[in-house]
Amino acid sequence: MNRYLKVLLAASCAVLATGAANANTLRFAEAQEISSMDPHAARDDFTLSLLSNVYEGLVRWNADLKLEPALAESWEAVSDTKWKFNLRKDVKFHNGNPFTADDVIFSFVRAGSPGSPFAGLLEPVKEITKIDDHTIEVTLKRKYALLLNDFAGWYILDKEFQESVGADKPIDLSTNTGGAMSTQGVGTGPFKLSERQPDIRTTLVKNPDWWDKPQHNLDEIVYTPITNAATRVAALLSGEVDFIRNAPSQDIARIEATPGMKIMRAPHLRNIFFGMDQQSAALEGSGVEGNPLADARVRKAIYQAIDIEGIKRSIMRGNSRPTALPLAPELPFYDASLDVRFPFDIEASKTLLEEAGYKDGFNLPMDCPAGSFINDERICQAVVGMLAKVGIKAQLNMHTPVQFDTELPAGKYAFYMLGWAGLPTIDAYNIMSATIHTPTGDLGAWNPKGYSNKHVDELIEKIGTEYDPAKRQEMISEAVKIHRDEVGKIMLHQQFLTWGMSDKVNAIVPADEYTRFWYYTMK
Repeated sequence: MNRYLKVLLAASCAVLATGAANANTLRFAEAQEISSMDPHAARDDFTLSLLSNVYEGLVRWNADLKLEPALAESWEAVSDTKWKFNLRKDVKFHNGNPFTADDVIFSFVRAGSPGSPFAGLLEPVKEITKIDDHTIEVTLKRKYALLLNDFAGWYILDKEFQESVGADKPIDLSTNTGGAMSTQGVGTGPFKLSERQPDIRTTLVKNPDWWDKPQHNLDEIVYTPITNAATRVAALLSGEVDFIRNAPSQDIARIEATPGMKIMRAPHLRNIFFGMDQQSAALEGSGVEGNPLADARVRKAIYQAIDIEGIKRSIMRGNSRPTALPLAPELPFYDASLDVRFPFDIEASKTLLEEAGYKDGFNLPMDCPAGSFINDERICQAVVGMLAKVGIKAQLNMHTPVQFDTELPAGKYAFYMLGWAGLPTIDAYNIMSATIHTPTGDLGAWNPKGYSNKHVDELIEKIGTEYDPAKRQEMISEAVKIHRDEVGKIMLHQQFLTWGMSDKVNAIVPADEYTRFWYYTMK
């Protein structure tokens, strides 16, 4: 028997043995493991999704992806660069400690510390000062339009607890420095950590003292990482788990045909693309002089060599939407008039390569994550074969999501798959400032040695400070068009969410893919 099913069976037996068989336990499986219990250690959407049930921010996204109060019950912009937040009173952390302004200030300093992946998210904030235990003032470095959006993705920790376990700085996942929060965590959210065995099981239980009124009826959530897709589907169909995200495309029909099972679908905010090193003078291992990826003709040749409709048909089984833009239609300021792809055309691709001086092609190191995006490994494998038809010999290297998310922003990859959904900000600025802006300081962190255009950089920076929607739309459309025409990225498609679950589970499937279990119920 597969070791993951053994773990699930053991967990089921344990529930029966303790007399908790009638509790509403949601058993959840996914391909990847959460990186840690530290919500400031990685901008990993899956980890942050699960941890959103344990930790909370000053504001949050609701079921309809609208901003609403969370640990701050109200706020006001005092000026262009000062905000006042009134914190919620009588909120307790899971260990019983009261939530105060000191926890907010501690969490700001911690998440914004050098090397933290959240430093960029909090970069516009100059300082947070305490007025009293339940009132803070936020001072910005400049006028900034997306403060509330950003704060929805920044979680507040208990200062006293963090200091007691020596975790006043985020975990360094590359070395596991400050690793107490690999297995520990205290928040204010609707669920609290009960058990954590990395790579085996993470168990959350209902927080009976949550400040908000629960809309869920769950007593317990048991998360088990199951990396193998076939094993994960088998666990669902056998009843060992109740819920899996991103059911494999080839198994969707079988799940839907199984009595007691269902598939819930929704478009995702995330668009998938290939990014690349366009700045280095040479492409290591390419076998040619210079850096072919610095030439827009080569980038367009790669783009036109990829049969995106074939990927949609054969790999995604129709559950994707080919795109020319980094913005999904569900995001604010998406401009449908610009969403026009370069056509799949092998001969045009070969002609472009010849014009650029690479008639015989070149070697291309390709790095992809295994388990971060839907069918990521299969897509990368298919693209290797497609590029071979135009003479580009790709050498594919697959990485675990944690390794990938650590090494990519460090600039270790020359050509790589990435997906971005504008999370947690849910705005075009997040995508553009992280993946399109020239790497400089906290901007362009996920565009290492990548696309660079001074005018586009200027537009992105103005987009971040502009409140007027019409002016924002004009600048976003201009920047997106330039990026598209210069082939800043090799755009692929928008993912669709296909969540498989027992029909006894009532869930929401939001476009940001977050599992907000406080909205879930079980029959």
